[in-house]
Parts: sequence; structure tokens; C-alpha cells
Amino acid sequence: MTFALVGNQNSGKTSIFNRITNMNQHVGNFPGVTVDITLGEVPNISNCQIVDLPGLYSLETYSEDENVTKNFLYTNKPEAIINVVDSMNLQRALYLSLQLKEIGIPMVIALNMLDEVKKNNGRINIEKLEKMIEVPIVPITSITEKELEKLLTVTRKIAKKSNKLNEIKKENVEMKYNKIDNIYKEVIFLPQNKREKKSYKIDTILTNKILGIPIFIGIMYIIFTLTFEIIGENLSNTLQDGIDIVSENLIIYLDSINCSIIIKSLLVDGIIKGIGAVLSFLPIIITLYFLLSILEDSGYMTRIAFIMDRPLHKIGLSGRSIVPMLLGFGCSVPAILSIRTIESEKERDLTLNLVPFISCSAKIPIYTIFIQLFFKENKGLAMLILYLVGIIIGIGITIYIKTRNKKETENLFLMELPNYRMPSIKNTLHLMWNKTTEFIDKSFTIIFFTSLIIWFLKSFDWNLNWIDSKNSMLASISKSLVPFFIPIGFKDWRIITAIITGISAKEAILSTLTVLSNTNIESIIATIFTYNSSISFMVFTLLYTPCISALGVIKKEYGTKKAIKIGINQFCIAYIVAFLTYNLFSFF
Repeated sequence: MTFALVGNQNSGKTSIFNRITNMNQHVGNFPGVTVDITLGEVPNISNCQIVDLPGLYSLETYSEDENVTKNFLYTNKPEAIINVVDSMNLQRALYLSLQLKEIGIPMVIALNMLDEVKKNNGRINIEKLEKMIEVPIVPITSITEKELEKLLTVTRKIAKKSNKLNEIKKENVEMKYNKIDNIYKEVIFLPQNKREKKSYKIDTILTNKILGIPIFIGIMYIIFTLTFEIIGENLSNTLQDGIDIVSENLIIYLDSINCSIIIKSLLVDGIIKGIGAVLSFLPIIITLYFLLSILEDSGYMTRIAFIMDRPLHKIGLSGRSIVPMLLGFGCSVPAILSIRTIESEKERDLTLNLVPFISCSAKIPIYTIFIQLFFKENKGLAMLILYLVGIIIGIGITIYIKTRNKKETENLFLMELPNYRMPSIKNTLHLMWNKTTEFIDKSFTIIFFTSLIIWFLKSFDWNLNWIDSKNSMLASISKSLVPFFIPIGFKDWRIITAIITGISAKEAILSTLTVLSNTNIESIIATIFTYNSSISFMVFTLLYTPCISALGVIKKEYGTKKAIKIGINQFCIAYIVAFLTYNLFSFF
């Protein structure tokens, strides 16, 4: 059996999905979090799965992610629909609920967030609502095990294989809403939402058309300062000390057992140094994720989309494009996937060209070490400027593409603004943990194998003789490319090697430089970079070709030609901007 979770965006579908399946899908309070079908087994029920589908407001779909939901229902014909409804927005949710009933798949309504109704001294006559819409309803207050057990029990009772499904009736929309208004008046009493009233007052400041963007930039500056100057840096230094102790003790032990020089080099230079170069910055990444998770759980992240709608509209985008951009701060892969939530094909294409310029978390260790060495004052400001440079250049490319395409489209933007709330420690830690584990899982695998390959290529010549790295296979390949990179300040073959491995994953850049040196990462960077070339390198790393994973998703979603075009275009843009940056700083 298959049960489909369907509902409006931000109605709590994914939270219910996680509790039922014991999985840890990302839960967010802004549209675009669920952009694909997620499957999970239902415990204690044999041969039963539950499907978390992208949120939508109507079966008259417009965006690609909404089509995913509609197509799944009509093609896969699940045995039952669990329609998740936000009790605080019952009137709006009833439109979709009535449409779902029409198509003929057995349905149960999970009336979620009833605790919010009670907090606002409201009440819902559930029995009367059941009779009026002729659909079983299971109240959900805090997603307890008992509530979920009842929900699954009711769903199993009504579940059955549908025959041919019905098409949605093309009745007058106004008539349907009049019907919904009558139902709503009969079953619910809800005084003015206290939290909504407070949120409105806060929004007069935070979403002000003049103050909104400066406040957003100020908040990000505070976050970067806390991350890179106060909290994260001190924790990172502590972890680096621990990694150094492990490395030193390992060397002492290997020497005591007369270990082969090759094995010793593999373990110390290849693995410990390579992985440690990135892991030492993990506290900084965790701190950044924690602070961003607080913003997300508070409801402010959605406001950023609202704030940015006006300026984005001028370049052919809308506030909906901000969702992929925000996700891009974590990883480009989910950011690219979330582009399908955008209705307009033209806007999807413009957003796709913009998102890879958003600086993902994999680049944070690179920026951090360079800023610590070359920009010891105002580290938070330096980091903010880097992020803004990527966004500004991405917007510039978007404007260029828009001017070439004269066809104008009206990008209407509709987005629900959830009420502000005090961030939950549990939710914040959960979000932080999910993002951190994703980073570690991805980084460990890629860095481990990249470090091994780099170590092998830098330790042997073409005849497989153990040799100094300057005369290795890797050196001969990279040295042949040095003349091409000299105009942007990269004169050492080890820099070129790091750039090449960085295409596999940006985390591999630091591990590559560490493996190629006989000292720590700070010393090697201080040796092979000047002040000017360090700026050029950060800019180049910020802008050049996305990682293999991101290119793979672009290929899957938009085709091979598009992936190759974006990869080449970004490399060229990165080279040009790095060339201008290096020579401008050198001139002054």
C-alpha cells in the first residue's frame, strides 16, 4: 500500500512524514523545501510506504514541483491520501481538500497544529466539519505517537485501489469559495491571532521597503562576525590542536615500529593531513549552520524572499528565486533542485544561471584560512564582501542574459509569510545537525579518495618510482598548465592542482594543498601566495566551475548541453574577474 501526504506548503507534511517513518527530511517554514518525492516505509505495517509530496494550493498546477504532486496522484494512484491541513489556515486549505476529494482517491484529513488554535482561544467543530465535507478527520496537536497511530489506523480502513480517477470540475471558482466560506463559518471560531498581530508589527520594520535590505545585510554581518571572529574561530583552533596532537602521536608510533616510509607518508601526509585540513574548520561550519537555522526557525528566512522580490523583479526574477539562493548558501545541489518550484520557464533559466554563483558551505574553509592569514582585521566584513561579490556578479550575468532574451514575462509572486516564533532549540539543533551531517558525509568520502589520489600522484613518477613531489606525475601535469594561470597570479603548480581537484568538490582544495606540502596548511599558503594572488584565488574559487555533484544535477534536470555550458561559462567568468582583481590590486 502507498499513502500520499498532500497539503499546502508549510502545513507540516514533512514533520508528520519524519515522525511516521523515523527519517530526517529537512523541515522548513518556507516553500521549496520539498521539491521531489520522498519515500519512507511505515513501521509495523508490512508492505506499506508513505510518500511526502511537494506542497501545493490547488490541483490547477503551475510550477514543476506542483506538477510532481498532481502527476503522482493520477499516475501512481495511491491507496489513500493523507491530506495535511494547517488548522490556523483552514479556510485556505479547504480549496485543495475539496479538489482532492473530487478525484476519487480515498482521503483522510490530518487536522494539524490544533494547539495553535487553542492558544488563540479558538475552537473547531470537527464532527460538524466531517459531516459537511464527508471526509474522516484526525486531529493532530503535537504529532504524538498516539495521534499518528490513530491517523494510520483510519487511513488503512479507508485505503483501497482506485479505478479511473476523476478530473477536477471546472466550476466557477467564486462558487467554490462561497461554499468554503459557508463551511468555515459553521465549524470554526477563531479570534484575532495574537501571534499574527505581533508578526505584523515586527514586519513593519523588518520588511520595510527602505530598511528591509539594510537590516538583512546587517543581520548577515552579525552572523559572519560571530562565526568567523568570535565563536567558530576559537572552536576551530581547538580542534586543529587536537588534530595536530593525533598526527604527532601517530608519527611517533609509526617510527617506533619502524614503519615503511611509504605507509607512513600515506597515513600521515595522505589521509590525516588531507582530512584534517577540512575537518579543522567544521566548528565554523556548524556555528554558521546553527545561526542560519535560528533565522529559518524564527520565520525570518521567508521574509528575505519578500524583501528581495522588488529588486529581483527588475532583473526578470521574483521573490521565489530567493529560495534556491538561500539553499545555495548550504549546497548547490538542493538549490538547483528547488528551482523547479518556479512557474515561469524564463525565470527558472535565469535562476539556474544565478544560483551557482552563491557561495556554498564547501568554500567556507577556503575563505576562512585565507582571511585569517591575509585579512586579520574585520574577518566578518571580508567574508560578507565575498558573499556579496558572488551575488552581485551572478545578478550581473542574469541581467545580461535577460537583455539578450527580449521576451518579457510577468512574474507574479505569491508566498505565505508564517508568523514569527521563538526558535525551538530542538528544531534549530535538528536543522543544524542535518546540514552538518550532509556536509560531513559528502566531504569525508570525496576528501578521503581525493587525498589518496593526490598523494599517489605526487609521490611517484611515471615509472612508479618513489620520488620528491616536484618531479612527480602530478607536478609534470600541473606545471604544463602554469603559463595559462600566471596572468591571474597563480605561479605555483600546487595551486593549479588544487583548482583541478576543486572541480570534484570545493572541500578538496585545502586537502590537496595540505597533501602536497610537508608542513601545515597555513605555512604552505603563506609560501605560495602573495597578498594580491590570495585575493585573486578567493575570487576565482568563489566563481569558477561548480562541483561535479552540482553539474550532475544540472545535467539531470536541464540536459548535458546546459551543464557543459554553465561549467565553461563560470570558469571563463572566474578567470576574467580574477585577472581584473589581481592586476588591479597589483597596480595599486
